[in-house]
Amino acid sequence: MDPIRAAAATPPISTAPVTPVRPVAETPRSEAQASRVLDPAVTLAVNPENTEAKPSEPERRAYVRDAESQSLVFRVTDPQTGDVVMQIPDEVILKARAYARESAPFPGERIAKTA
Repeated sequence: MDPIRAAAATPPISTAPVTPVRPVAETPRSEAQASRVLDPAVTLAVNPENTEAKPSEPERRAYVRDAESQSLVFRVTDPQTGDVVMQIPDEVILKARAYARESAPFPGERIAKTA
């Protein structure tokens, strides 16, 4: 096994001139290409007087107790349509909790296990 040597303090430097791998050639542009301006990809109109963006009534937020799962639920509803905009926990979780509650044995009930 070779003994451990100290690393070189400076990397080796080549004195040969550097030549590009591929020469860069100037492509002549036509005046039509130079004068053509691209349209912006996205436009955004910011207008504080724009009433379409502001809802007429704020969203309704409330805590509700779900009867099936006996869980507390936070709901945000649209005041105009009454649709639920956001709900925590999700409906799937509430159904899973209700299923677990129904399938669990009653306290003090014995379950017969057979092999």
